[in-house]
Amino acid sequence: MFASAAEKGVVDVGSGDGTSNAGSGGSSSGGGNASGSIELLCPPSGSSSISASFSSNSGTSSQTHSTAISSATDHSNNNNNNNSNNGHNNHNPSLQLNGNASSNNSSNSSSNSSNNISPPISNSNNNHSSSNIISGFCSTIWRSATFGSATPVINPLPGVHINPKSMESSSDSCSLSSSITPEVCLADQQRINSTQDQQEDQSQTFLGATELDDELIKQLPKEVLLRVFSYLDVVSLCRCAQVCKYWNVLALDGSSWQKINLFDFQRDIEGPVIENISQRCRGFLKSLSLRGCQSVGDQSVRTLANHCHNIEHLDLSECKKITDISTQSISRYCSKLTAINLDSCSNITDNSLKYLSDGCPNLMEINVSWCHLISENGVEALARGCVKLRKFSSKGCKQINDNAIMCLAKYCPDLMVLNLHSCETISDSSIRQLAANCHKLQKLCVSKCADLTDLTLLSLSQHNHLLNTLEVSGCRNFTDIGFQALGRNCKYLERMDLEECSQITDLTLAHLATGCPSLEKLTLSHCELITDDGIRHLTTGSCAAEILSVLELDNCPLITDRTLEHLVSCHNLQRIELFDCQLITRTAIRKLKNHLPNIKVHAYFAPGTPPAVTSGHRPRYCRCCEIL
Repeated sequence: MFASAAEKGVVDVGSGDGTSNAGSGGSSSGGGNASGSIELLCPPSGSSSISASFSSNSGTSSQTHSTAISSATDHSNNNNNNNSNNGHNNHNPSLQLNGNASSNNSSNSSSNSSNNISPPISNSNNNHSSSNIISGFCSTIWRSATFGSATPVINPLPGVHINPKSMESSSDSCSLSSSITPEVCLADQQRINSTQDQQEDQSQTFLGATELDDELIKQLPKEVLLRVFSYLDVVSLCRCAQVCKYWNVLALDGSSWQKINLFDFQRDIEGPVIENISQRCRGFLKSLSLRGCQSVGDQSVRTLANHCHNIEHLDLSECKKITDISTQSISRYCSKLTAINLDSCSNITDNSLKYLSDGCPNLMEINVSWCHLISENGVEALARGCVKLRKFSSKGCKQINDNAIMCLAKYCPDLMVLNLHSCETISDSSIRQLAANCHKLQKLCVSKCADLTDLTLLSLSQHNHLLNTLEVSGCRNFTDIGFQALGRNCKYLERMDLEECSQITDLTLAHLATGCPSLEKLTLSHCELITDDGIRHLTTGSCAAEILSVLELDNCPLITDRTLEHLVSCHNLQRIELFDCQLITRTAIRKLKNHLPNIKVHAYFAPGTPPAVTSGHRPRYCRCCEIL
C-alpha cells in the first residue's frame, strides 16, 4: 500500500487563546483547535430552534470591524453635530465589511480649528433602497458568521488613547507637569468628554442599525435568502439560525441541507440529532455522512429512511451499533440509493446484502470492508440484484472466496473498482474470470492474496487494458514474466504496489519504464533483488522525468548511492522512502536534495554496533545467567 510519511513514523533527512484589541486597527492572534457541539430541537408545536456552541482559536491575525448602515446617515449626523465643539463637521458612516471602520471623533476633537467637510448626501431614498437592502443583508451575514449573532458586544466606554504628536501640534493643549498630578486641564477634559460622547453615539448607531437590517432583509424574497444559505456549511447555518426567528426558519429549511457531512463537524453525534435532521430535510437530503458516529443506532437510521426517500449517498462506516435492521429499512424506503459505506460495521451479515439487493437496484458502490460476517452467499445475492455495481470493497473479509468473485464477474460486467485485500482464499481461477468478463476494470487490489500467480497478471494484461491502479503487495509468486506482460499491454498504469514481490528483478523495472509512460507512484519495498541498474532503467523511461512522484525502496539491500544519482533526472519526484537501505549514505541524500530541493527523503540510519570487548578474562557465566 502507498503509506504516507506519518503512517510509518519517518524522519526527514537533511533537513492560548487569542485576544483582540478594541482600539482602531487592533489585531489578534492565537492557536488551537476548533471544537463544537450541536443540538437540533423540534418542539411539537411546530416552532423550530437550534442551539450550538463553538470555540476556536485561529493562527491568523484579525482586525476588529465596526459596521454602520448608510441608510442611517441622518440620525448619525444629527448626533455628531450635537456633540461636536465649535462647529465641527464629521463624515457620515458608511458600510465597511472588509476594513476597519476607524472613528474620526478623536481627530475631530483634538483641535478647535480643524474642520472635516462631509460629502453631500442625497435626500432621496429611492435611489438607495435596493443597495440598502443588499448592504443590510451582507452586514448581518458578516456579523452572524463573525460573532455568532447579529449584534456583537461593543464596549460603550473604550479607553482613551492620547496621541503625543497631536498634543504637540494643538494650540490649546496643555502640558503635563508630572505623572502624579491629578489635575487635568479644561481642554483635555473637554476632549475626553467629546470623544466618549461621540463613540457612544457611534455604538448606538451601530446597534440601532441591526433593527433596520431586519426590516430591510424581510423585504428580500424567501427564495433569495435560501439561495444564499445553500452555500453555507453546517457551522454557519447553525449560527445564522440563532439570529432571529425568521432566519431560524430559513437556515433550518430542508433545501439548505441536501449534503451533510457530520464527521468534519462533530464525530460524537447522538441519535436524536439525526432523527431531527431527517424530519427537517425529508426529500431534500441526498448525501449524508455519519462516519465515526458510534452513538447512532438502528432507530436513527430507521427514522432517516422513513423520511429521506431520495437519499443517494450514505456513509455509515464505523457505526458500531448498526445491524441488519438498518439496512432493511434503507432497502424498503430508499430505492434511489447508489452508494453505501458499511466499513467496519461488524454486526452486518449476509442478510444486509440481500436486503440491499431487493430494494436498491440502482446501487453502484458498496463497501463492506472488515465486516467479518459477510460470506459468498451475501455477495451472490448482491450481485444478482445490483447488476449496475461498479465499486465493491471487501477488505479483510476472509470468508469471501472464489465463488463470490465469480458471481461478481458474471452478473456485474460494469465493475470498475475491486478491493480484495486480505481475502486469502482467492485464487487465479476467479481473477481470470473477472478479468475476462469485466473489461472496464480500472483499479484492482489483491494484496495479501498469496495464492495468486503470474496467470492472474497475464489475464489482466490480456483483457483489462484500462487498468490504472494495481496493488499486489505480498503476492510472492509473481515474477518478471507477469509484469512484462503488464508493461506491454497496460499503458495507463499510474500506481503500482509491488511490496514483498520478492521474485521480481531489474527486468520488471525495465519493462515498466518502457511500457507504462503514466507511472506516477511505485512501491518496491522488500524487493530484495532490485539493484541500481533497475532504478537506472526506470529513470531513463518516459515516465521518470515529468510523471514519477513517489518511489518507495524500503529494505532493498542492494540499493546504493548510485540510485540517488540516477534519480536526479526525475524532476517531479516528491517523496522517496529509503528505510533500512544500509548502502545509502547521508552525503548522497544531501546531494539529491541539492538537485531536488522540494523532495522529501525518508530514511533511517541504525546506530553503529559497539565493538566487542576483547580485554580481560572470559567470564564464567553469560550475562543472562548473572542477572538470574
